Amino acid sequence: MSGAFDADLPPTLAAIADLVGPVAAYRLAEAKGGTTVYIPRPETLTPDHWLVAAVGRAAAEKIAWMAQGENLTIPLGPLAGNRSRVWRAIREGIKAGKSENEIARLAGVAGRTVRRHRAGGDGRPDQHSLL
Repeated sequence: MSGAFDADLPPTLAAIADLVGPVAAYRLAEAKGGTTVYIPRPETLTPDHWLVAAVGRAAAEKIAWMAQGENLTIPLGPLAGNRSRVWRAIREGIKAGKSENEIARLAGVAGRTVRRHRAGGDGRPDQHSLL
């Protein structure tokens, strides 16, 4: 890998960037970052699958080959957002009854952060309330 974009990628996106290039890795993070998705086996990948739409057929086939029909947690990578906006979006999504993946995509966080908020935390296990 090379370039400023590649230097800050989480390991999963870095591996994808090595396999199919940094642009495809960024597009994957843009499409599904912060969520866990099922990546079908290469032989079952259809032309209308979201992965093909996000990164193109050739890159999708390589990613499918790498994942081999497993769930893959897609990191946000360079798409992480402003904390106050993020916490507000999570709270609003929870109040609206949205799914974990919907909230994660809207807030620009991982699904794990949404689960922490739902469990009563603020998404930061190392931070305790002063109130």
